[in-house]
Amino acid sequence: SDSAKMSDDNNNKGSSKARRRAHRLACCVALGVLVILGALALAFYLRYRPRPPRVVATPVDVGIEEFRLLPHPALKLSVGVHVVVSNPSNAPFRYGAALSAVTYHGAPVGETLVPAGEVGGGATARVEPATVVDGVKVAESPHFASDAVAGVLPFVAVARVVGKALVLRAFEVPVSVEVVCLVRIYVFHRESSSRCVATVRTGSGAGSGSGAGFPEGAGRAQEHD
Repeated sequence: SDSAKMSDDNNNKGSSKARRRAHRLACCVALGVLVILGALALAFYLRYRPRPPRVVATPVDVGIEEFRLLPHPALKLSVGVHVVVSNPSNAPFRYGAALSAVTYHGAPVGETLVPAGEVGGGATARVEPATVVDGVKVAESPHFASDAVAGVLPFVAVARVVGKALVLRAFEVPVSVEVVCLVRIYVFHRESSSRCVATVRTGSGAGSGSGAGFPEGAGRAQEHD
């Protein structure tokens, strides 16, 4: 009976050791799987994480077709802004149509419509908004006569590009680009000068939609003369 009891004790000890070995092996396997999954997730994040686009704005189509003060003030002109968007991310950036204003001394005198489009991952695209300025409204402004005599008409042209960066075609990160150009038109010389500031916002503060990426309200401003 004593030998049988010793045999049972040895069997129990061997079984306990085997269970501990199996448990340690399972823990090692689970830890290895977690490490591999973490490395894969990090690799995917580093490769596909959205980065803020780089923006360069250039005022174009700035010109005067007609200008006079007498016998009645009259003005026909064009003020437009083109925006070059470089997307450094591997994920595409898609944006919808957006409407913004052209103002003269703070009063709206025109509109800028940015058509919907897409900038592919690692690509650069030029966004060409359609801009319409109402010269009649400008000529009717109480500031027009004094500005015209001084020879300088100040305008503010705004272009907005609002869209989402698609990460692995499953997650969306809102991205908003706002370009504000201060344009001065010299009516007697038929010339113009400009200064543009581009601001990029990402995260939930950039617009509607879901997703995670840059902190809410994060932004970057760029100036161009």
